[in-house]
Amino acid sequence: MKKLIILFVFVLTNFLLLAQEEGMVDTQTTKKLTKEQKAEQRRIEAEAVAKQVDWMVENRNFVLEANTLSDKYGNQANVSSMINFIAVDSNKLTIQLASVSGMGGANGMGGVTTDGNITQFIVNRTGRNKSGYSIRLYTMTNIGSFDIVFTIMPNGIADASISGNWGHRLNYHGTLVPLKKSRVFKGMTI
Repeated sequence: MKKLIILFVFVLTNFLLLAQEEGMVDTQTTKKLTKEQKAEQRRIEAEAVAKQVDWMVENRNFVLEANTLSDKYGNQANVSSMINFIAVDSNKLTIQLASVSGMGGANGMGGVTTDGNITQFIVNRTGRNKSGYSIRLYTMTNIGSFDIVFTIMPNGIADASISGNWGHRLNYHGTLVPLKKSRVFKGMTI
C-alpha cells in the first residue's frame, strides 16, 4: 500500500509539472503573439498617420501647432500649441505668436497674428524612403514678407523656420494637424 501511495504521488507530481510547463509555453506564446499584434497595430497606425500627412501636404491644408519656439541662437521656450501656430489653407497663410498671459500685443493675446497670401509653395520629398517633406513657401502679409521652411516627418512631427525682412529667425516645433481638426485660437490680425 505504501508503494502504491508513493507511486500515486510521483505520478501526480509529474502530471502537475507537465501541466505547469505547458502553461508556461502557452503564456510565452501568448506574450509573443501579443507583442506581434501590438507591433502590427503600431505599423497600421503609422501608415494611417503617414497617409494623413501626405493628404495635408498635397491639399495644402494643415496647421503646425507649436509647443516649442526657438530663435537662431538655440534659445527655446515652451508655449501653448493652442495659440502659437502656422496655418496653411490652400493659398492663404496665418502666422500667430502669442503669450499664455495674454497681456498686450497687437493680437490681444500678447503677441502678433498676421494673415497673408502664399506666393510660392515648393515641396520636396526627404528622408531615406522619401517619406518626409521639406516645404519652402513665400508669403506676403501686412507686416512684411516671409520665407518659411517646413520640415515634416511621416509621423506628423514638424518644424518651421520663419525668416523675415529684418534678418531674424523664429522656429516653431510641434505637430502637424489637419485644418478642420485643429484646436487653435486665432487672435486679432494686423
